[in-house]
Amino acid sequence: MDNRSLTTCSVALITCVFAASAQANQPRPWQPGFGLDVSLLVGYTQSHSQFNTDNTVTPDLDRKGDKQNGALIAPLGTVSYTNEAMDQQIYFGTSRSDLALGRFHVELGYKYRLSPRSALTVSYVPGLMDSETWQDPYLANQPREETDSKIRGLRFQYDGIMNSPFSLEVSFGSQDIDNEQSGTALLTPEEQAEMRRDSDIYYTQLSYFKPLNRAQFLRFAGSYTRLDAKGNAMSSDGYGAEFGLIQMLDSSSLALTFSYDRVNFDGENPVFDRTQKDDRWGVFLAYEYNAPFDWKDWGFVSLLGYNQSQSNIRFYDEDNVLISAGMNYRF
Repeated sequence: MDNRSLTTCSVALITCVFAASAQANQPRPWQPGFGLDVSLLVGYTQSHSQFNTDNTVTPDLDRKGDKQNGALIAPLGTVSYTNEAMDQQIYFGTSRSDLALGRFHVELGYKYRLSPRSALTVSYVPGLMDSETWQDPYLANQPREETDSKIRGLRFQYDGIMNSPFSLEVSFGSQDIDNEQSGTALLTPEEQAEMRRDSDIYYTQLSYFKPLNRAQFLRFAGSYTRLDAKGNAMSSDGYGAEFGLIQMLDSSSLALTFSYDRVNFDGENPVFDRTQKDDRWGVFLAYEYNAPFDWKDWGFVSLLGYNQSQSNIRFYDEDNVLISAGMNYRF
C-alpha cells in the first residue's frame, strides 16, 4: 500500500529489501515447529523531499525539499510456527516476500500450503509501525509540526494460482492522520476539506514468476491502487508495473528490480490550483552471501536503492538514495 503522506518513509521502506527475499514466489522448504528470521541492517540515506521531517522549514512551496543525509539502523524479524504436517503456518513480523519488493510493515498472518508451489495467505496489518508526516505540509517560512500516520489493513494472497506461475494479492486498509491540519494557513474551511488525507486504501496486484533456468528467474507484476481519501484532491488512482531479474550463484544471489507507477489524483489541489499527477520510478539491487566465514544459518546482505517521483506540481517532486549492508540469521 502506498500514499503520498508516507513518501517521507520511502527510504526506510526500501531499507527493508534484502537479497535473500529475492526468491519471492519460490516457497522455501518448511520445517515443523518454531522458526525465527532476523536481520540487522545499517546504511546511509539521502533524500530530497518536502515530506522529509528533517526539512522543518521550507522557504517556499514551488520547490522540492532540501537534501538531507542520514545514517540508518534497521532491525527486522519474523517469528513463525509450522504444524507437523508442514502445510499450515502462523507468523508475525515482516514478510520476506514483501521486503523483497520494498514494502515494509508488521503483520500477523496465517498461511495454508496447497502444494509445494501454491499457498493461500490471510494476514492483518495492525498498524504498529507509525510514520511521521506534517500536520500542515503547506506552511512556508515557519516551522512545520509533525504528527503520526498509521495504516491498518487486511491482505489476501494466492501464490502460485492452481500451481501456475501467477500470483494474486488483494488488500484493503485505512490510513489515519492523528492531527490533520493541511492548508490551515492558506485555505478556507471548504478548501481545507479537499486536502484531508485520512483515507481508505484498496490494492490489487497480479504477478508472474518465470524461471529461465535453474539459476535465473524473471518476475513481472502489474498493480492498481485506489486511495479514497476524505479530501477529493488527495484521492487517487495508481497504476504500477514491476520487472525483476534474479540471479542465483554458488553461494550468493543477486536481485535487480525496476518499478514504475503512474498516479492520477481526482480533484484540483486548492493550494496549487491544479490537479496532481505523479510519475514514480524505482530501481533496487540486492545481494546476499550465504554462510560467510562458514557460519551456518547466517547471511551477509546488502542493498543499493534509488527512487524518484516527478510531479506536475514541483512541491511533490522527490528522490531518495539508499546504501545498506547487514547480517541475517535464520533457523
